[in-house]
Amino acid sequence: MKIITICIYTTICFLIVSCKKSTSTIRDYDNVENYATELEKLCLECHDDSVTFSLKTKVEGYITEYDFKYLGTLKIKRDNFKVIQRTILSGLLQDALRANVSLRLFLKGKLYGEYTTFTKSHKIKVVSNTLCLYDSETKTKAFLKLKDSIPNNLYFPHEENTSELIGEMFYFSKCP
Repeated sequence: MKIITICIYTTICFLIVSCKKSTSTIRDYDNVENYATELEKLCLECHDDSVTFSLKTKVEGYITEYDFKYLGTLKIKRDNFKVIQRTILSGLLQDALRANVSLRLFLKGKLYGEYTTFTKSHKIKVVSNTLCLYDSETKTKAFLKLKDSIPNNLYFPHEENTSELIGEMFYFSKCP
């Protein structure tokens, strides 16, 4: 009887000690945005423009999808900004998700700012100090050179041969 009691006591002590010394790498996040932030960090470290990092959630019928794609390094003056395209799709039906697409610029690993109001029809590429844009709906393309600074607005013309200003404006928001 004493041997069984000692075995039970030893087992309980072992379980308590092993639970306290757990070295699990599972992270506990309090919301989906924290998961998305971690996924964005992975994308930033990857440096591979052929890989898209994705996260999909469905809570009470509401669908949210996060996609992160590394686009390259934008060289402006002496700074090298890493550029990521972030796409957030959300809605109640898979076929009717609304897109929120932005270009996020990182300087020395920290978010510097982002251009907003892009759509899923915009294909974006970064080459040295140039943003290459293509709109698959209007079949137009533009090459926007950013040499000295990051402008507050980017104008993407849809027609070059007319005197009318037909196109889109993308707005930059700098992070504090």
